[in-house]
Amino acid sequence: MNLLENNVSVFIGEPTSIDPCFGSEHDGALILRFLCDPLIDFDPKTGGPRPAAAKSWSIEESGRTIRFFLREGVFFHHGREVVAEDYVYSWNRLASPTQNSELAYHLSKIEGFKEFRDGKKDYLTGIRAVNNYELEIKLLEPFTEVHALFGHHATAPVPKEIVEKDPARFKEMPISNGPYKISEPWNHNKNINMEKFDKYYGENEAFIDGGKSYIDSIEFRIYEELDDAYKDWCNGKLDITKVPPSRISEALKWDENFRKTSCALIKYLGFPTNLPPFDNVNVRKAIAIGLDRQKIIENIFAGTGPIATGILPPAIGEAYQSNPSSILTQPSNIKLAQDMLRKEGIKEVLKVPFYYNAGLGHESWVKEVKEQLRENLDIELELRPLEWGEFLTKLQNGIDGMFRMTWAIDCPSPDNILFPLFHSNSIGSDNFSLYQNKLFDQELSIARATLDHKERIDRYRRAETIVLDDMPIIPLWFGIQYHVVNLDRLKFKGNSVVDIFGEPVLRHAQIN
Repeated sequence: MNLLENNVSVFIGEPTSIDPCFGSEHDGALILRFLCDPLIDFDPKTGGPRPAAAKSWSIEESGRTIRFFLREGVFFHHGREVVAEDYVYSWNRLASPTQNSELAYHLSKIEGFKEFRDGKKDYLTGIRAVNNYELEIKLLEPFTEVHALFGHHATAPVPKEIVEKDPARFKEMPISNGPYKISEPWNHNKNINMEKFDKYYGENEAFIDGGKSYIDSIEFRIYEELDDAYKDWCNGKLDITKVPPSRISEALKWDENFRKTSCALIKYLGFPTNLPPFDNVNVRKAIAIGLDRQKIIENIFAGTGPIATGILPPAIGEAYQSNPSSILTQPSNIKLAQDMLRKEGIKEVLKVPFYYNAGLGHESWVKEVKEQLRENLDIELELRPLEWGEFLTKLQNGIDGMFRMTWAIDCPSPDNILFPLFHSNSIGSDNFSLYQNKLFDQELSIARATLDHKERIDRYRRAETIVLDDMPIIPLWFGIQYHVVNLDRLKFKGNSVVDIFGEPVLRHAQIN
């Protein structure tokens, strides 16, 4: 590809997939932001849900039926108009047991999902195309956080005729309805190139000018080491990159080009709650009490990270502010933590495998965690860095030690955090700690079905409190993303350079 002058180059790591059906991890999800528009999208500054490929929707039968009214003139990248039957096909593809997508759970509330997954039905019975521009979705139980499901890029449409003609090629060069199309097959470990789609409908209400974008092409340049991307940015070879934690203090010198943005994510340490000694809640709490998270923030992140006092990050909205945990709001207490471990029978050095994804700047703070646990609690972490895809596979197949992870929301809803990370139906997907609590599952189901907004907020908070009492993870710090952006070359409409999801708002970017 001959890059145009009106081109932006952006750092990413190697995705595991760029197919909407499978793009669950961070780098793949970033590509999907430009490849496809879901029915509902989100204001980059506030996170408020806005009509995108759907012009409107309605909730009927006390939350058991949802109707989407599609925009006319929305096109796939190969030129055909998107109609309601494309969503029926795409959602059946996503839910199909033969696809084994870890994102299938997003459709688990739709009638017929379990029967389809169990092989008793050949399709989702709860989805119907009323006509070309109207979709009807029947749910198993009331669910009112509509944007939490249908704002996810996994639910964006894909064209059956292209997917089934050559499924392997589709995974390398997928097609959907977004403002950019893949211009050439994915060049693994090197780059993914996208170019502006001329027939984009341009009425996505989440963005200025309908999300049409102003940049002709985007090169997502793939790096194995974040530090290498940062060096390339410093040398003028890259327009936008994240900043490695070890370089934050140095990056402050870039003034306005350095961006520290609060975003709706949480970084955490996870336990395999099915394995001793981590099946003991008091052991998990002791480690949380003995870890000085503020010291890590001071030493590694130049004191800029907001320490997590709960699970729900502030950026999802003031109404959903997290319930503070008594453990997470107090300073670390090494003696108390040691006494708790001894009381649970842990009196010798405890050797624990610790897994993390290598190359994206985690090494410095992971080392600090290792040193603290060894010195404070006689816990010896055996570090196991893995390539990102291998790391995800390890987590999904069940893990034999502690791990680090980041959860970045797909939409500003507490459901998008609490369900995937902690619901028993998410085991085998994003519930990597294998946490199970029937009371939590029940409380979350009540929250999802509650029509009154204030009462629904209260129910979500109750569900969060149950998790915090069980401590299957240790929340570390809420979302702050660190970027350097070449503002000598780029300007952004609306003054939102990085959105609440922690990603550059490239739909608003222009060349100076």
